[in-house]
Amino acid sequence: MNISNPKIYEQVADIILENIKSEDYQVGDKLPSIQKLSKQFGVSTASVREALNALRTIGVIEMKQGYGTFIKQIEPTFFEFGDKFNSLVQIKELLELREIVESATVANAARYRNKADLEKLATALSVMGEAVIDGTSGEKADLEFHLAIAHAAQNSLLVELLNNISELMQNSMEETRKIFIYDKQKTMTKLLEEHEMIYHAILEQDDKTAVKAMQSHLLEVKQTILANFKET
Repeated sequence: MNISNPKIYEQVADIILENIKSEDYQVGDKLPSIQKLSKQFGVSTASVREALNALRTIGVIEMKQGYGTFIKQIEPTFFEFGDKFNSLVQIKELLELREIVESATVANAARYRNKADLEKLATALSVMGEAVIDGTSGEKADLEFHLAIAHAAQNSLLVELLNNISELMQNSMEETRKIFIYDKQKTMTKLLEEHEMIYHAILEQDDKTAVKAMQSHLLEVKQTILANFKET
């Protein structure tokens, strides 16, 4: 089956996931080599690697160095208690805190940012853009972007506050990005565009637009998280 599309790796990942769900593979089965999958789908080995990386991100496969790639589970895993989060209350409190703090922070960032701040934001955006291309989640760059906004606000206590919750923020960003990788109504490109809108508002020193862009982004994150958080 030959396929072609600007997001080739997404199509490859979708086909492999469907094969897994249709029981062509069982948990524990070993997938064909990257080279064989490349020939099977008529795509480059780079596209196959990106597809497998995306599937690894959502927990469906695991890659064992020197042994190959194996089916880990049938369904993707998003937001489960007992792993990175203790309760739904905890994640709701995190989201509420981010809404309150980051809306005010981005306004000050737009007013007071300097050249160095803009460079840090642009670098984080660039890394997030690479994640869109290669199918990785990009949560570290996402966190760096939001921390750079806090630095741009020129308030050391804001930076300290966000650093104190940075692990939880990164965990939630990682899980959110997993969903964006495999939700047909949401795309990593859209997530990148939301960050770009925030960046351009800060660049233009438009604090009102910056706040609106941040609030819109955090609302999208909140809706995505709460729609996929599973109680166990």
